[in-house]
Amino acid sequence: MGKVSSGAAFLDSFLDGGYDDNIITTVYGPSGSGKTNLCLIAAVTMAEKGKKVLFMDTEGGIAIERIKQLTSNFDDVIQRLFFFSPVNFSQQKEIFETMRNMVNDSVGLIVIDSISMLYRLELGRSDEVFEVNSALGRQIAYLVEIARTRNIPVLITNQVYVDFNSKEIRMVGGDLLKYGSKCLLELQKFVNCRGLILRKHRSLPEGIEARFRIVQNGMEEVEG
Repeated sequence: MGKVSSGAAFLDSFLDGGYDDNIITTVYGPSGSGKTNLCLIAAVTMAEKGKKVLFMDTEGGIAIERIKQLTSNFDDVIQRLFFFSPVNFSQQKEIFETMRNMVNDSVGLIVIDSISMLYRLELGRSDEVFEVNSALGRQIAYLVEIARTRNIPVLITNQVYVDFNSKEIRMVGGDLLKYGSKCLLELQKFVNCRGLILRKHRSLPEGIEARFRIVQNGMEEVEG
């Protein structure tokens, strides 16, 4: 098992070296909590090392100006970032097949931001709930296979909702995503910073926390 840098020194320390390279890491939290920023920082860091990044953006949130802030070598980095922007769940399924054929030794990271956006929309308008869930399950299984067999880290973001009965914050997709991910990071949004809680990990204690700010060149830890 190896590690790849998250692109932020404090987060690498928090995760004992960075993201594990043979699993799915899922980052979940409310809108504006920093999920896409974590993905972009990791993607730019990997591209700066000369590796390609396959990046599926289902929310239309890719900001070229943000990428320019994160690297001093934009022209080189952008050549290694391959973006896919499905607008419905059917396109998302098709792009997974395209990505499958692109995975080789030159790929260093796969990002799905977010896995649940179009899935959630499809559930809202489809009577075939089982079929939609099965399609999502196949996508997760594919990512697990790629991570394990190729040692390529997979970084997924996910949306959340508040459970009506328990009032707890839960991930969209439930057990499908919970069990497919070996690392779960919950993000929280505060007035002056963001929070980070480790909810699941193979070797680190669950429940450890950190606070951070998003700054022009990445992220920085908030002490205290």
